[in-house]
This record gives sequence, structure tokens and C-alpha cells, in this order.
Amino acid sequence: MKVRVTYLCHSGFLLEWEACYWLFDYYRGSLPELLPEKKLLVFCSHSHGDHFNPEIFCLIKTHEKTEYIFSKELKKALSKEQKKRQDSPLPEVCLLPSGEDIRVSDGKEEEIFVHALPSTDCGAGFYLEYQGKAVYHAGDLHWWIWPREPEEDNRQMTGSYKKAMEYVKGRQLDLAFTPLDPRQEEYYDKGLTYLLEIASVRYVFPMHFWEDFTVIPRYLRECGGHGSETEIVKIEKDGQSWEVCI
Repeated sequence: MKVRVTYLCHSGFLLEWEACYWLFDYYRGSLPELLPEKKLLVFCSHSHGDHFNPEIFCLIKTHEKTEYIFSKELKKALSKEQKKRQDSPLPEVCLLPSGEDIRVSDGKEEEIFVHALPSTDCGAGFYLEYQGKAVYHAGDLHWWIWPREPEEDNRQMTGSYKKAMEYVKGRQLDLAFTPLDPRQEEYYDKGLTYLLEIASVRYVFPMHFWEDFTVIPRYLRECGGHGSETEIVKIEKDGQSWEVCI
């Protein structure tokens, strides 16, 4: 099976399957032209400004087959947005609580399974199954430990992250989109490295690296010995695309 993956910016990605599109955590960047006959599923992990841009609601004006699936944490943000629009209603949004799942149509004859994982920061991460393939988009579900933070805080975060990741433990992930954040200094790699310890991952797309593309070759130099079964994709610019066989 082939899927086209386009990196938009930060944690934003567009996946194009044969029947549908999946758009994750868009907040800026240029979307490629979308075929009107394909369904567009828009996912948003949480309300932080670098993951949620209300402009995504304009997509339904030009792409009729658009469906929105957000973490439940966005409920307040949607209420505020609706007040700004007054008499112009927002499109219908499915608000998915952490720990719950839904099944949605790809617009043809196949179902997409969507599960919301509890985040260690805000909102949720998404685990999806489609046509026998598994996709994980972390949102801000990550091992957020920091230099110079109290040891107790970092210890608590470690426990929270490992608990949240139990859902993907032992799974085969075909595509994983997960943070590799250089602001964490010497701890920048811990979340991704742990994911690769507990799950078998075919392709990893690092994200949330704040335009510091050098963090990916750094990770490959320092931590890249994951064997032939895992490819860490080297993202070099916004708008870059790959056709991936999974």
C-alpha cells in the first residue's frame, strides 16, 4: 500500500491515501491541491496555537467532503470561536475523549479506527488503524522532561509518559509522527527512543522541532542504530512530500 505524506510545518502533516486524506494538527503551511472526490478527515490533538488554527474550518467551504475529529480538550476553544462567528455556525466536530475510540468511514467502503491516547501535556494523541495499517500521531504526548527542572517533576513526567504509552506498547506501527524537540537539550531524544524500544515502527516522522531541522541528523548520528526495520525520515523543509510504501 502507498500513502503520500506531506510535512506542512511543526506537527502538521497531510496523509493522502487512495480513498481519503488525513490532516493532522495544521496551524500553518501550504496545503497541496486536494481532489474533491476524496474525503478529508481533519484531526486536532489540542488547543495550543501551534497545533490548532481555526482557519481549518474554511476547508469545508472548498472541500465538501470534510469531517473534523478533535480531542475533547478543544471544547472550550470551539465555544470561543463560535462566539466570534456569531450567526455563522462552525461545522460539526466530533470531540473524542482520551481513552475512547470511534470508527469513521473513509468515504468509500472501508472503516478507520481512531483511538485517543491521554496526553502528557494537553489534549490527546491519536492511534489509527486503516486497511491493516497502523498510524500514530502524538500531538503533545511526549516525554517532557527538562534540564534544571525539579527532579520530582521530571520523575512524575516519566511515569505519566510511560503509562500513556502502554496503549502502543508491543504494536506494529507503520507510520509514527512524534516530537523531537531540541529545547529539551540532552533529553531531546528520550521520547522517540522510548517509542522505538516498546513498539516496532516502520517509518518515523519527527515533528515539533520548531524549525530546527538539524535535530533530525543529530538524532541519526547519536541514536540512529535502530536496525533496518525503522527509517527515521529526514525532514528538511516545510512542504516536503514522500510516497511511502507500507
